[in-house]
Amino acid sequence: MFGIFKTNLIYLVLYKNKVKIIDLMSGKFVEKNATPPFSSTRILWADYQVGENFVNTILRDFISNWGAHRMLVHQMEILEGGLSEVEKRALIDSARHMNAKEVYLMEGGAELTVGQALKKLEFLREEEKRTK
Repeated sequence: MFGIFKTNLIYLVLYKNKVKIIDLMSGKFVEKNATPPFSSTRILWADYQVGENFVNTILRDFISNWGAHRMLVHQMEILEGGLSEVEKRALIDSARHMNAKEVYLMEGGAELTVGQALKKLEFLREEEKRTK
């Protein structure tokens, strides 16, 4: 009965004015450059309204069963000194506006494979449960 309310597992990889969205259940992905840009020279997710609208449009076209998402957001660039608390909050809030009920952040390193992203998502989810 409740199977229709499936949670989508999404891996959102952020580059300067470019996103890659991977559906972790099917392994399908889409990669697009943003116009207008959402990044500035100092901040990757600088214009979060533009970024949210851009990603939301892609998600709605890409995900066949639109519902809540469990999302791993991975910022790949513009990481000097790590993400500030303001940048983290902007990414989390934006993901929630994209219908993510659970949001987990990663910064830097290599882009993950589907299997690695699933494991990371589960690890971060369990870690969050333990700290609550």
